[in-house]
Amino acid sequence: MGMFSKFWQGTVAASMIVAPLAMAKVTIYMCGDSTMQDWAAGYCPKQGQGQDFHYWFDVNKAGVVNRGQGGMAADGYYDMFWKHSCSAGNCIVDKLQAGDYAVIQFGINDVSKSDEAKFTKAMSTMAKEAEAKGAYPIIMSPIRRCYYDSPTQIHNSYRGYPARAKAIADSLKIPFIDMSEMVANYMISVGEYYAQQFIFNYATSGEYSNLKSDQADQVHLQMNGANAFGRIITEQMRAHSDPLVKKLGDYMAPMYQVSVKVSPEGAAEATSINAYYPQGMTVMLKTIPKSGKKFLGWYDGNGNKVSGQAVSTVKSQYIYTFTMKGASTQYTAVYEGGTAQKYDGDGKALTAFPTTTPKSLDDVTFVPFTPMEGSEETNVQVDKDIKKYFDAYTPDTAGIGWSQNEWTGFTGDGYYNLDNTKESFAGYKMKFPGAGYVTLAVRYANGGSSDRMFNAYLDHDYYVSAPPTGGWDKWDTAYVVMDAPDGEALLKFMSLTSDGAPNLDAFGFSLEGVCRVGVDCKEEKDSIPTSLHGVKAVAGAKLRGNTLSLAERANVSVFDMNGSLVVRKSMAAGEVDLSSLVRANGLYRVMVQQGSKKLVATWAKVK
Repeated sequence: MGMFSKFWQGTVAASMIVAPLAMAKVTIYMCGDSTMQDWAAGYCPKQGQGQDFHYWFDVNKAGVVNRGQGGMAADGYYDMFWKHSCSAGNCIVDKLQAGDYAVIQFGINDVSKSDEAKFTKAMSTMAKEAEAKGAYPIIMSPIRRCYYDSPTQIHNSYRGYPARAKAIADSLKIPFIDMSEMVANYMISVGEYYAQQFIFNYATSGEYSNLKSDQADQVHLQMNGANAFGRIITEQMRAHSDPLVKKLGDYMAPMYQVSVKVSPEGAAEATSINAYYPQGMTVMLKTIPKSGKKFLGWYDGNGNKVSGQAVSTVKSQYIYTFTMKGASTQYTAVYEGGTAQKYDGDGKALTAFPTTTPKSLDDVTFVPFTPMEGSEETNVQVDKDIKKYFDAYTPDTAGIGWSQNEWTGFTGDGYYNLDNTKESFAGYKMKFPGAGYVTLAVRYANGGSSDRMFNAYLDHDYYVSAPPTGGWDKWDTAYVVMDAPDGEALLKFMSLTSDGAPNLDAFGFSLEGVCRVGVDCKEEKDSIPTSLHGVKAVAGAKLRGNTLSLAERANVSVFDMNGSLVVRKSMAAGEVDLSSLVRANGLYRVMVQQGSKKLVATWAKVK
């Protein structure tokens, strides 16, 4: 759909994880949406199918480049990453060499952002252009979401797109991997409870230190799920009827079995099932105890209790993570009354692999679970209790746009005006105290006659509606729930059409402790909850507790969240009790000026 800026691509390209290619004979490009993309460590345990996909291959024979990108429909991806608007030298079609592979998987976002005609055209064009470069396209249908109609029926949330993907591959006579069907079979085999807790991104703050809120994500995968689906993809490649796809099996690395036991049997509600992994991949084992059962720990195949974590944010005793070594092995989840099971295998790599995903697994000992209310996507409610706002006037990075203060009613130094083009954006380097769902509030003005919807991009697309406000000097606030990471991330406001976006005055979050990198990411010592606070100490003005100290005479202005002036006074040098200037609790904007020179412009909160 061509919704994103050229400037964005440099940032995305710099963050891509690329397997070492120095000795690679072929390159495999993974092209898809957020279920494919690399997710930053701050989102742990969220992971895309392509994130660790390079581990499945011998680095001396094949390299993997994951070009998955969140929020993409097939036509938008074609514009931004495959051929049209990508930054110079970063278009996938320009990088393809004869003998390379392009694995192409879309459909999840096409349901809401595109249509089947555009999907067909974009998928077909990408496949044809890959072939024109001498590369081999492989089309995959989208994975299912965690939505069970019954224990033996997985809901088709993406309507006709899986079938449409197959029809495209058939019409062009190119290889097809039916991930929609394979994933559905896998989900049936493990059951809904296991799918939630081990495959899809259901995770809690009690399990991971980086999470600030519990996750119940039916679309995206956690590490176990991403690697399980990557395993399915490679199995389909090994057994594919197309000899060029099947050839990829010769490029794969040795695989080693990890057998998982529970002792005594029946003590766990669910435990990670047996699986194989290549050397270097991170393995995550998890067990969930039955009520009243005491877990003693994870034990290796020599009978020793293991400790330490390959994933540093894991804090649950029920989870154990380690880096896979070059030998098959075994682990036991030991509960009270049980003992560690000794590994009696030879440690050798596997020589035989499944060719399809079964509908039942012998080692799954629990019953598939469907809640009484059925399966529904978790909808997180908007929280309008915004803890802190940030001035949008000066972005850290920007496309086409301007910092302005011509229109009245803004609350900071001014506002940012995005140009009337799809290439306009404004980026702000933020730091979050933990991962989880958070409400983003954006204060904007839209003097036009129609909604100027824009994209608030934070490792994923979040579309924000900005209806007309009745004038460019009239301001309103729009809200959207985002999934924030732990640590630093770039928040980008981007135009979606040639009409541009609204003027951006300020933005804030419902989460305590969010700060802007290079601006206020430091410990705040002045945090008197009953007074205005947060005014930065600068030459000529500083705040200590309730008192604003002025080195010289200055104008002090206080605005409310609607941009209305509450009070403006000319103050002599000395001290001013700021809490005496407002009558009601709330969030205000404080500005200190000497003539045209602005000393302070910052948010302050009265509780």
